[in-house]
Amino acid sequence: MGISYLPVSDHRFKKSPFFECNNRDDTLYGLYNNRLYPINSGVDEKIHYQHLRSKCCLYDVPETPLKITGKDSIEFLNMLFTRDVERINIGKAGYAIACNYEGGVMMDGVLMRPNNEEFIYVQANGDFLNWAKALKGKLDASIDDFDSWVLQIQGPTSFEVLEVVSDISIDDFPYYGVRETEINGTSFYISRSGWTGERGFEIYSKNADFDGVGIWNYLLEKGKSAGLMASDVSSMHIRRIEAGILDYGTDIDQTLNPFEIGLGRLVHMDKTDFIGKEALMKTNHKQIRLKGLTSSETSLTRGDRIFQNGIEVGFVSAGAWSPYLEAGIGFFRLHNAETTGEDLKVINDSGEFHTQLVDLPFHDPEKLLVR
Repeated sequence: MGISYLPVSDHRFKKSPFFECNNRDDTLYGLYNNRLYPINSGVDEKIHYQHLRSKCCLYDVPETPLKITGKDSIEFLNMLFTRDVERINIGKAGYAIACNYEGGVMMDGVLMRPNNEEFIYVQANGDFLNWAKALKGKLDASIDDFDSWVLQIQGPTSFEVLEVVSDISIDDFPYYGVRETEINGTSFYISRSGWTGERGFEIYSKNADFDGVGIWNYLLEKGKSAGLMASDVSSMHIRRIEAGILDYGTDIDQTLNPFEIGLGRLVHMDKTDFIGKEALMKTNHKQIRLKGLTSSETSLTRGDRIFQNGIEVGFVSAGAWSPYLEAGIGFFRLHNAETTGEDLKVINDSGEFHTQLVDLPFHDPEKLLVR
């Protein structure tokens, strides 16, 4: 089951300040937190994938940063997230997941601490903001969508661009570091993170009052020597699967708990109470139900069904053909954690093919590329 597209009205949907930089007749858009973003703007995804792997690419992405402030902000965030927020130092960021009261994952994202006054949570797709506001109670804390917009520059030469356009030195900017800087006269937050498994960084605006087209063109001009090229999510998609990077709402949702997606290390049971803690302490569902699949015979696509001895045992939540591995790859959502890797077959529109169960990620398990 591939992705389908429908022509729809853009009424009620937000357009990024960079919208016109990708808006062409053949551009296909997705919707993410009521934000339009270019899924495919007519580029050759294989060529752009290779460019991402060898040089660097610029992406307009629909992540939604939320700002958290107030004297009780750490207590508030520790209630929302499974990890101990106090362990995130100023100038650093960490991956943070929130659970519902049953222990199911209801949101994931990057939690940044750029200074002593505020946290920034870059949430995935979903109504986390209203959930958090409803839980705040009498705590002296606030959480708000401050109309921040996000760009990513990803690839081996990306830091050459960063040093040209900002006052940040890569020698003083560790993995998951966070800084504030000016780019072409506009102030931004910067984090050394991304959605590709390559070296890279993300740029977050402090509001929507800036020249997005001007910033976009400025980055491309200054990034010429590093080979910076404008791209879209199609080239990101292959790399994020190779790197084992999960997408909320596609690969993970509230039917899975952190243990079942291999993120039990982010559940800090030794900290104060948090939403879902009691359920996670009691659960017997701690075996991983999200694994990797490869097939040398076919590309894997979201919705492909996986069978073992004629019985359906799961499905592909996201898939692609990996040029690097020369194989079809995909995330395998198991119906039952007890499923073994023996005699697995994928059935898709092209037929029935053999497939192999593998550990995630498919490539660079030590994250040497991003570090």
